[in-house]
Amino acid sequence: MKIIDAIFFYTLHCSAVLVYGIGILQEAENSLSRKKIGSTAIKSLACSLVTVSLTFSINKLLLAPLGLSELYPLAALLLWAAFSSFFEIIAQLATKKSAAEFAVSYLAALIALNESPSLLGAIVIDICCIAGCYALIPVLYSFTSKMVSVKNADTFRQKISVFFCMMILLLALYALNTSWIYAGV
Repeated sequence: MKIIDAIFFYTLHCSAVLVYGIGILQEAENSLSRKKIGSTAIKSLACSLVTVSLTFSINKLLLAPLGLSELYPLAALLLWAAFSSFFEIIAQLATKKSAAEFAVSYLAALIALNESPSLLGAIVIDICCIAGCYALIPVLYSFTSKMVSVKNADTFRQKISVFFCMMILLLALYALNTSWIYAGV
């Protein structure tokens, strides 16, 4: 798969939130508030990139020659836990608030490791999955800001409206028939 194809596919067409459900509750909560997500996004990206790089290397150099490649999710979890704690300490010292999250960075790393046979491909897929997750928050916020402006809207109804917006976005992305793009190739 070409790198540009992977960027469009994993950022837009196959969004990790909409297709795999990674961080769907976190997306719903973040899209209902004006909370700054910059530190969380940077921490997720840094932690996930280090996890993908080291896990890919460990799998290629250690686990695969021993016939234990099935254990790479465990290796990824251990590396993710160590680096997540390290980057969380740095984020708390720098911004004085927590940037803790689990689903986006670890599961994006697993998708990247599963979907790519090369390190460069895994890194590109990882960056695109995380970028797609955090780029979806402003889109959902703009969709739901009009719907939740109704008086006496409780949190449950607001989250339901966010899920409906996600469903509409998913249907819109998959309603496009992209087979005509490759017909002339």
